[in-house]
Amino acid sequence: MNNIQISFCIPTYNNAKSVHRLVTSILENDDQNIEVVVLDNGSTDETLSILQNIDDTRLSLHSNGVNKGALFNMMNVLDKGRGEYLVYSTDHDHIDRQKIDKFKTFLRENSAVSFGYCEFNLDSKILFETFPSGIKALNKLGYITRHPTGYFFRNNDWKAIDAVKRFSDYEFVDLFPLEFVFAELSLLGDGAVYYDSIFSPERGVERITKHKSATTKGNSKKAFFSPESRLKLAINFESHIQSLSISELEKRKLIIKSFFRELNLATFEFKNIMSNNELCIHYYMDPKNISKKELLQIGLSFYNGYSNKVINVRFKTFLERLGFKVLLVSEFIKKVLKDFFKSI
Repeated sequence: MNNIQISFCIPTYNNAKSVHRLVTSILENDDQNIEVVVLDNGSTDETLSILQNIDDTRLSLHSNGVNKGALFNMMNVLDKGRGEYLVYSTDHDHIDRQKIDKFKTFLRENSAVSFGYCEFNLDSKILFETFPSGIKALNKLGYITRHPTGYFFRNNDWKAIDAVKRFSDYEFVDLFPLEFVFAELSLLGDGAVYYDSIFSPERGVERITKHKSATTKGNSKKAFFSPESRLKLAINFESHIQSLSISELEKRKLIIKSFFRELNLATFEFKNIMSNNELCIHYYMDPKNISKKELLQIGLSFYNGYSNKVINVRFKTFLERLGFKVLLVSEFIKKVLKDFFKSI
């Protein structure tokens, strides 16, 4: 195959029925300039055999032989794509194959775009939005920890930053390596958000509860949505932001923005997840009501952990530490006032 424009990259593990449905759905589009890349992570069901029966040269099927972990599979399936653009999808999501051609046209006509993501089920009057390389793309698309289906990357840029080698350490990136990739690609090319809902994640109570997570045990402090994991990620985001070639003021603003995003995820979003019965079943845990007192305790613990690991380490003098804490408090007050006036 030559002149592949898009590689649809799908990691899979023990999900034969869903991954077969997704792969065949893509391949029902007869475009010869696309490929589907599947990396099986040592499945013990019929995943490999059912995919091997697909007679289409546009399918590139690979296997790790044994389970090497979700992070390994996520990064390495992207690295196996040969297309000009790499598009990521989990093995249980859906694609509207009739929208592939329009998506290809978007990529072809916007050659400055290095990376971006596809929105899900959004009623938008515009097809896409682009953000120029640099701080604008970084502020809009960096460190946002979305569901990764529909993330896309220009292959040459993916290779240029050596993404697999540099962002495959679970202790640093958790299950969000692509957020770090987005941040670095923001400095190499334009970013984009594509609004035409080419992808959609799995839906329905029965589907979510029946197909339990293969990567996350909800009661573990290592669960991606746990306050402990969100704190670790906020700390590592700060470390990575410091390595970027942007001004000190831009770094400071980005650090504060990522701090509050992760704080919100560690508190209010954590509370929402713990009260959702279907998600609790999906992640092997019992639902729990997080009280206001517990929420406050989580928030204070998050701040203290961040202060000890970042503020007290990064800033050498008392005045520097105090100045940064004042910025955090002032930004918090702004957010509270903004939400208050929205509600009246």
